[in-house]
Amino acid sequence: MEGLVLALCALPLAAASAGCATTPARNLSCYQCFKVSSWRQCPPTSCSPLDQVCISNEVVISFKWSVHTLLSKRCAPRCPNTNMKFEWSPAPSVQGVITRRCCSGALCNRAPTPQEGRWALQGGLLLQVGLGLLGALL
Repeated sequence: MEGLVLALCALPLAAASAGCATTPARNLSCYQCFKVSSWRQCPPTSCSPLDQVCISNEVVISFKWSVHTLLSKRCAPRCPNTNMKFEWSPAPSVQGVITRRCCSGALCNRAPTPQEGRWALQGGLLLQVGLGLLGALL
């Protein structure tokens, strides 16, 4: 019985010396900004220990001759809903798109790569298609 009590008392000390001590986990890092026009205005920030995900919201309003974009990025304890894309047309020649993405990796709410962005084509890049068409025209 005394041996069992001694073993139980020594267990926390052995775990600490073996590297099993409880060390604070690193906080998630996300890009953070509110209603800015460029992803360059979204600096990385360390989230609170309660935050588990990064969220990115993009609102794009396309008029006949111009496009306006507003970005918001932040840390959050959970995803508000699923990832979504909502499109509407409030008037002729005006189109709106709201895109929300939620992810759980460090700095995962970055700016989209050219393959993921607004001007990308499914299964390939617009640049490659454009260069191919230019070559065919010349």
